Amino acid sequence: MNKKSDEREISAVNIQLIALVVALVSAFISIVLTYNQKLDLENKDTPLNSKELFNLTLFNRILVLVLSFVFLYVNYVLYKVSKEKGENLKVYVLQIIASILVIVSGIIALYVVGLSETDNIVDVENPII
Repeated sequence: MNKKSDEREISAVNIQLIALVVALVSAFISIVLTYNQKLDLENKDTPLNSKELFNLTLFNRILVLVLSFVFLYVNYVLYKVSKEKGENLKVYVLQIIASILVIVSGIIALYVVGLSETDNIVDVENPII
């Protein structure tokens, strides 16, 4: 039981590491989108046109939502492993609740992007959510 639990925990942490690398990519996309908006506000030429801006923002919001589900899964696996080991579960329950709230906010952020196809939708207010 303990060896199998350890293997599941290692697997969950490996998934978490991959998700964190993908989150860095998402953060970079947010930086590009924000920089594009800055240039637009300064009335300078922007590297992205309105359609590209919308598509990249939509992609990034979907990516963040997928990442949110991955982190929920990892938190759930770690919760189960900790339960098998008889550890205190309070921290894991709180992490699962936080993951669910991030998913809800991610769905709302994706919905907001879907409502508008203008260049006013950027990841400026909530670049990580």
